[in-house]
This record gives sequence, C-alpha cells and structure tokens, in this order.
Amino acid sequence: MKKIEQEFNKIILIKISFSVVFALLGIGIVLKSDTTNKTVGLLIGTFFLIYGWIQLFSFFNKKKLTLFRYDIIFGLLNLMAGLFIMFNPFSLLNILNLSLGIEFIIDGINKCVYFFYIKKWDKKSSKILLASSLSFLFLSIIIIINPFPTLVITKTVGIFILLTNILNLNHLVLLKRKFNNYKELF
Repeated sequence: MKKIEQEFNKIILIKISFSVVFALLGIGIVLKSDTTNKTVGLLIGTFFLIYGWIQLFSFFNKKKLTLFRYDIIFGLLNLMAGLFIMFNPFSLLNILNLSLGIEFIIDGINKCVYFFYIKKWDKKSSKILLASSLSFLFLSIIIIINPFPTLVITKTVGIFILLTNILNLNHLVLLKRKFNNYKELF
C-alpha cells in the first residue's frame, strides 16, 4: 500500500506543478495579450501536449490506481487538442474558442469521473469536486459560444485558463488531503 501511496503522491505532485505553470501561463496571457497569435497558439498547444503526456504517463505507470484509469482517454484528447492548436496558430482567434472549450469540456468530464469515484467515500469533498466539474463545463460553454468581441478574447482566454487551473489546484489538493479516505479506490 505504501508503494501505491508514493505513486499517487507522484502523480498529484506532477499535476499540481503543471496546474501552477498553466495558471502562470494564463496570467502571462492576460498581462501580455498583445503578443502574436502564433506565440500564444504555440504556447497553449505545447502545454496541452505536455499535459496529455502527463496523463498518459499516469495511466501507463500507474495501472494499479483505478482512479487514473481513464487518463489514457483524456491524455490522447489533450495530445490531439495540443497538436491541433500548434498546427493552426495563425487562425488562433477563430479556433481558440473551440479548442479551449473542448479542452475544458474534457477536463470537466474528467472531474465528473473523479466525482463518481469519490462520492462513495466522502460526500462533502465530492460536492466540491462536482462544483469544480460543473464550473469547468460552464466555462467551456462560455468560451465556445464566445459572447465577447474579438479584441478581448485573448485576455478572456487567459482569465479562463487561470480560473480553471485554480479550480484544478483545488481538486488536486483535495485529493491529496483525502488520500487516506480514498485508499479503497486502489
């Protein structure tokens, strides 16, 4: 059981680190929204690719951890989203809404999966996770619909990246703190 706990902690630490870096990217996009679409597209695509690899790593190295068994699906989807954004950076303003919306839908569904596992053991924490999941889904719909003018979309995307990663950090810290309650998941 100690080895499983170490593996779980490693996955959570990697995901927390990535969420912090991605939140910093969101802050950077908000502060430097005048950067070119190509640069922003390449950065966002690269982060999706990295996150996809992290999820694939957590699936292939941690097959014993059933909590992460769907990470292969989410990892592949993140890789595809990252490649799509990287190969289409010039039309970023046109595709960014859709790409990020899809990414946030993927993350929201991923959090829903966690919610269904965790609600058996911890009703209070699972409600926080459900709220986080629904927030991801709501933000993704807002981004896809894009009620904002083109001039503010880059800042808006940066704000959404920051907010979703704050929610992501919340859910990861929650999982880390409640690990002893969730040992039955493994």
